[in-house]
Amino acid sequence: MFLSLLATLVVLGQAPTTSEAPLTVLIAPPEAAGVPSHIVSFAQEHVYEQLKTQGLQVVRASELSQRLPPAQRKTVLGCNRLEAACRITLGEAAQADVVMVAELVQFLSGYRVGLKAYATRDGEQLSEHYVPGVREDQLLDALTQASDKVVQPVRRALRPSLEPIVEAPVQTPTPTPLQQVPMKPEVKASRSGAPGWAWLPAAGGAVLLGAGTLFFVQAGDDYKALQARQFTDPTEGERLRDSGARAQWLSRGSFAVGAVGVVTTGLIYLLSGKNEGTPSQVRPTASVGNGGGMVGVAGTLP
Repeated sequence: MFLSLLATLVVLGQAPTTSEAPLTVLIAPPEAAGVPSHIVSFAQEHVYEQLKTQGLQVVRASELSQRLPPAQRKTVLGCNRLEAACRITLGEAAQADVVMVAELVQFLSGYRVGLKAYATRDGEQLSEHYVPGVREDQLLDALTQASDKVVQPVRRALRPSLEPIVEAPVQTPTPTPLQQVPMKPEVKASRSGAPGWAWLPAAGGAVLLGAGTLFFVQAGDDYKALQARQFTDPTEGERLRDSGARAQWLSRGSFAVGAVGVVTTGLIYLLSGKNEGTPSQVRPTASVGNGGGMVGVAGTLP
């Protein structure tokens, strides 16, 4: 029974540790020459609280002083922190992974606030951050900003397994909306009315028809005079013959052209109801011969 329990304890003791210990940070004495002591103490305490809130184990310089024997305090805490050997000594004495050094430098424009982190293993700098032109009432905000900027690189360098893994959000494909094809508006056939000048051919045709009637009457009178031999000499008879023939031709021409004008107006009013863009298939025609004249239309009516 005792041997089995002992074997179990040995196996558990050899089991690998799955989690790493949190980082231990030593807040070393600051670089703050000429700055009032109460401001330095206040700044150191604020850095201590900020590092604690970020999950770090923090050791103050005063706590390290109490741990050291009196003979080593001056040697360890009074070394030159600009040298890597001093930073290694401070870190090993506090059993810390990181040595943090605050910096407060006063200028006419305000304080320059800085925070530097060094690795205990080799004394090399891990990260730093400075905030210039800080007023006294802004010191706490500047120290908070500096601690936030410095801690992240330190964790990545010394505890990469403790860094939170940020998973990229899954990109869901956005469906592409279907493009609607614009519908072409339906073109309806429109019917055009007769133009305003459509009556002009009819008016001209009526005048010509009247003139043709006059010439026709004159030709008839001359013909009757020739038949009744109402002339005194052959010269007057020839004049009546020529006048009748001329009146007859003028009558035929007037009738033909006048009829074309009247028919043209009728066709304009008749074809004005067709769809726009449809060519007309009807046209007026006229012909004059020795026996008379003829007018009409040729084509297909709508």
